[in-house]
Amino acid sequence: MLCLEHLENDEYFYSSLADGVYLQGECVETPEPAGQSGSVLYAFRRFQQRFAVNVARYLPRNEGGVLAAMASGDKSRLTEDVIENYRAAGISHLLVVSGLHLSLVCGVFGARTGRFWRLRAVAAIAVVLFMMALTGFSPSVLRAGIGALILHLGSLFLRSADPLTSMGLGAVLISLQGPYAVCDIAFQLSFAAALGVVLAGETLRPLRPDEEEQEAVPLRQHLCYRGAALLLPTVFAALFTLPVQLLGGLSVSGVTVLSNLLALPAAGCSVVFGMLAGVCGFVPWLEFAARAFSLLGGLLAKYLNGVAAFCAGLPLAQLPLPREYTLIVLAASAGAVFCAWRLGFKRRAWLVAPPLVVLGVVWAMALEQGTVEIAVLGSASSPCVVTVQEGQAVVVFRGGEANAEQVREYLESKGVSRPEWVIDLRTGASSTSPEAIHTLSVEDFAVNQAQTLSVCDIMTTVVRLQKGSLVVLDVAGCKIAVPSGAANTGTPVQVDFAVTSSAEPANLQVETLIARKAYDWQTRRDCDVYYAPRGARLLIRPGRSAVLKGGNYALQ
Repeated sequence: MLCLEHLENDEYFYSSLADGVYLQGECVETPEPAGQSGSVLYAFRRFQQRFAVNVARYLPRNEGGVLAAMASGDKSRLTEDVIENYRAAGISHLLVVSGLHLSLVCGVFGARTGRFWRLRAVAAIAVVLFMMALTGFSPSVLRAGIGALILHLGSLFLRSADPLTSMGLGAVLISLQGPYAVCDIAFQLSFAAALGVVLAGETLRPLRPDEEEQEAVPLRQHLCYRGAALLLPTVFAALFTLPVQLLGGLSVSGVTVLSNLLALPAAGCSVVFGMLAGVCGFVPWLEFAARAFSLLGGLLAKYLNGVAAFCAGLPLAQLPLPREYTLIVLAASAGAVFCAWRLGFKRRAWLVAPPLVVLGVVWAMALEQGTVEIAVLGSASSPCVVTVQEGQAVVVFRGGEANAEQVREYLESKGVSRPEWVIDLRTGASSTSPEAIHTLSVEDFAVNQAQTLSVCDIMTTVVRLQKGSLVVLDVAGCKIAVPSGAANTGTPVQVDFAVTSSAEPANLQVETLIARKAYDWQTRRDCDVYYAPRGARLLIRPGRSAVLKGGNYALQ
């Protein structure tokens, strides 16, 4: 029997809705296996797993995992180091089957010219449908797949497909099967990147030499056009996906253009070789061909891994961009480009955006200099607190592996590879805390023992108590308490903010409670309560101001 309840209104709320999950359930009795599902989706999922096995069978784990992910969408073989390198380099989209992969595969069938062009269009449609089903009809693949189907269906009827119309129709059709599908961040990134590539093509169209004048075009002009055609789509895709990354709290890479230019030439052949290896693996007498294609794809995957590792090690691999300021800069840059376009500077309107974005980001980072950001992450009953200033971090940790993963993702988005300190408030923990330069566990403290540590402007005091523990963060006189358990100090402790869990702290005099979930004891407290179900951010400019963000309402 299942006990169903509404989804928790946390940072995963809309992601769950996008996946078609509207309720969460708990099995109150011991479940009994009912056998293997015979539905089409599960059949394709089993086929995808077998297909990935064929792709990676003859390769080492890192190369096999990358090739299987690119050819089939199965990411189960990817190691954490490989995923981190691709994410830091800004080419993690290569590990997810998307419109790029569909375009590369469909490009094999060519245009609607030459012999058997109708047959080739039908074959392209069949391949698109196969890849969509192979990846479970994910929103990002659906968007690209619908666009490709419109293109090749148009070829059958001698009609050309408008890219923007195809993208809009794809978004509408995806929304019909689930109104929250557009909330999927993978779909948003795919849609934004495709829009950037389309607009890059529209920008390049006036610069393209006419076919009749190819021989008369100077070599310098021809090389400039080729260089722009190579660079602009990557730059536009990076600019258009940047707002989605910032709004989604994802890490931003400063080397994404370089890494894409190095990786994309090899990505197409990797996908083709991987798919050929997967198909040949089902036919015993084609084992030699499967080995050959797998080896060729593995060599290219090794090259891609090298590109990802090299670019991830560059100084600007992770940019800790301030979200609100950067979004304002991007909006202002888009407005400037639009004005230039309307004033008639259509050929050079796009030149306005890159310098404005660069100058704006530098200005924003200068304004954020010295700001301390305190993030409340993890579960509502036992949230973690991460404090970051000038690339250094202090983590007050509790909870399990899910909390640790959120902490790691947040630190990556702030450009912090390892925090300076992790203060572990757990006793008898069964999982490990996030990796750090220094780790301090209250389990090793004696009762009433205290320790103080300092990082930048953050002075941290940790106290082990009889029935819990207490951490007080002091940022230039602004005090933030993180109690665990009853946290009874015996004497009142006065602070400005307190990040609370399910237990009511004793003898804690606080002006504002920061809570991810409402509990009855909060109404008995004579203080403000700041509810932030999806996590709060406290921005402190030492000696100037403290601002809370992320909650449902502003403090009075």
